Amino acid sequence: MELDGTGPLKVVGKAVRGCQHKKPVIDVCNKDFAEFTGDAEQVQIHAEYGRVTIKVHTSEKRKAEREASFEKACNVGTLTEGTLCVGIGMSTLALHHGFKNAGYSIKTKWVADRARKYLDVAIRNNPAVTKDTKIINSALEMVELDEYSSVNICQFSLSCRGHSKSGKAKNKITLAEQHSKDAAGAYGLMKALDRINAAVYVSENVPEAQDSSTYALIKATFQALSYNVYEANLDSEQSGSLEQRPRYWFIAVSKGLSFNTQSTIPSFPRPYATLGEIMEPIAHDDGMWSDNTYLKEKAIRDAANGKGFKRQLVTGSAKSIGVINRLYTKRQSTPPMIVREDAMERLLTPKEHALAKQCDPMLVADTTVTTSHEGLGQGIDMKQGEGIAQFIGEAICNLVKRPRKQAQSQLNMFDLLFGDCLAA
Repeated sequence: MELDGTGPLKVVGKAVRGCQHKKPVIDVCNKDFAEFTGDAEQVQIHAEYGRVTIKVHTSEKRKAEREASFEKACNVGTLTEGTLCVGIGMSTLALHHGFKNAGYSIKTKWVADRARKYLDVAIRNNPAVTKDTKIINSALEMVELDEYSSVNICQFSLSCRGHSKSGKAKNKITLAEQHSKDAAGAYGLMKALDRINAAVYVSENVPEAQDSSTYALIKATFQALSYNVYEANLDSEQSGSLEQRPRYWFIAVSKGLSFNTQSTIPSFPRPYATLGEIMEPIAHDDGMWSDNTYLKEKAIRDAANGKGFKRQLVTGSAKSIGVINRLYTKRQSTPPMIVREDAMERLLTPKEHALAKQCDPMLVADTTVTTSHEGLGQGIDMKQGEGIAQFIGEAICNLVKRPRKQAQSQLNMFDLLFGDCLAA
């Protein structure tokens, strides 16, 4: 709008209490303006002497782009995906399985992780990581944004080492944001959001992360970028796994996408009734068996000092086991160990560890014992991830199988306003 003495609009003044000056007011709530902005919820207004410029906010353009791309992908039946902090790719593979259950296929365009040894395992063994998948080996905060491409779905599992109780104790910190290496990962995630511009984001972490400052900031950022955030806490009751691995999940969904509120995250039957059903036959004289005298003596000292660290010794009759973490091979006090009649103990094998999480052992084939346990121990309960993915397919994708003309026309209007300047 430009100042014009013969124009149809008039600048009026509104009195300001206690002041002599008046606040200028221009009434632009008319049909032409509504047609210009369409369904946009945000606009940019730039004012200078004699001119006021109103534009649809660039975030509205990104919102329309990601939703139109998502709807098109749902109609085709194949969606694109990228994973941050991928590790050996357990969450990536679970996503593929869950969407397959819902009738969709997934193409993983890129994966990112700072640890090369886990990426090597994913490249070698994970069917979700193909020759067409771009591998980004870097800490999140150091990734150049041009390395990412836009995808329909992005998932991330930021490090839990600053959030978990054991991680805080080990690192002598009280807040996750104090972790010397992992705290900056949230910055790496948030600076990449505009570039990735996914219609759906999926996050997994330990339950303690839910109320952390890091996740409060992440969720607030998604809401500011026009996403609705849905949260869930899942465990073996939902997954049916032997390992009791409670985890906090959230899904950020672009606000313009329909959501079936009647859909629920599916539960899965237990494939194994007891630990014995997945145990490998380890000979009595095998080097895996150990007396673990140090751990037994430490347990006595911890009990005497009132510490809450209790050992978890299990047999084949166990119907569940506790969390197996990334540092399992270090023989810590609390993770589960198998014990036999003569009190000799051993760790679970990588195959047993995988099956306890309902993960196909092929994912750690031809991999050292330490790297296998690290990759699995920092990964997910596979059926939790599969259930989340199936839920997205059924609750969101199934509702947008028919393209919405309104969203497409909105995108076309933004193209006229912005041209190609914002193309990903």
